[in-house]
Amino acid sequence: MRVVCTHALFAYERLAGIRIASGHLATGDIDLLFDARARLSLVAESQPGVDLGREGLIGLLRSVDTSFEPTGTETFRAVNRDGFMVDLIQPLPKNRMARSPRSRIGTSPEDLSAVEIEGLTWLVNCPKVSAVTIDTRGYPVGLVVPDPRAFALHNAWLAARDDRDPLKRGRDAGQARLVAGLVVARLPHLSFDDPAVAAIPRALRDRAVQILPASNEAEDSIEPDW
Repeated sequence: MRVVCTHALFAYERLAGIRIASGHLATGDIDLLFDARARLSLVAESQPGVDLGREGLIGLLRSVDTSFEPTGTETFRAVNRDGFMVDLIQPLPKNRMARSPRSRIGTSPEDLSAVEIEGLTWLVNCPKVSAVTIDTRGYPVGLVVPDPRAFALHNAWLAARDDRDPLKRGRDAGQARLVAGLVVARLPHLSFDDPAVAAIPRALRDRAVQILPASNEAEDSIEPDW
């Protein structure tokens, strides 16, 4: 299970030892990428009355906030009383006529059912990284996210799609440039030519130069400048 949306930036700023300007981090939802090819183990503190094997992701969400509810039957989304959304997503299968082997984490019919989205295969097949960040209450929380190079290239691809929501396209492009700049400035051991990200099509990797910053531009959205 990987966090593949704006929340991944919290892990990248921790890995790079910087702080990303708050304007880039504002969001009202979180996307969780489900890799159905392998068995999934959820490690959580034992909660009275919560059976993860049966209730799955919706049960886990409710153990944190009881107001989470699915938005419908066989839905990929849950929303709490504050309007915060959690989406369960997964890659399209190679054979688009075939059904995914799994779409739910739990066995309950109320659990979220992952929606298949184009382009996520790249994020599943690229390396993943993890970091311990601090939540709004001041407690540590572990995040597993895609390799920052894969995140930047995938967001650049999203931003170039004509069928993408115009508002999201602008955000995607900004985050692609931000993370690419962070890699260049703070994580120079990560190269966009590395075979580790070969799961991303060559044509897309060749366009990395278009999102790489010039000179000190990579520092513009990073504070403080030590």
